[in-house]
Amino acid sequence: MQNVDALHITGTGVAQEQFMHYLAATPQYKKTVTELSTSNEMSKESLVEFISEKFV
Repeated sequence: MQNVDALHITGTGVAQEQFMHYLAATPQYKKTVTELSTSNEMSKESLVEFISEKFV
């Protein structure tokens, strides 16, 4: 990932937290704004709908 200003993370709670902390500890991504979503499993259709709403 190059030149990331904002990042939306979805997945299981543990994976989300670990990835968010990894990004915060990496100099390249220290200023990246991270946003987490539900850790509940979603169907592919629900995930597409959820992400589509973010870009409207």
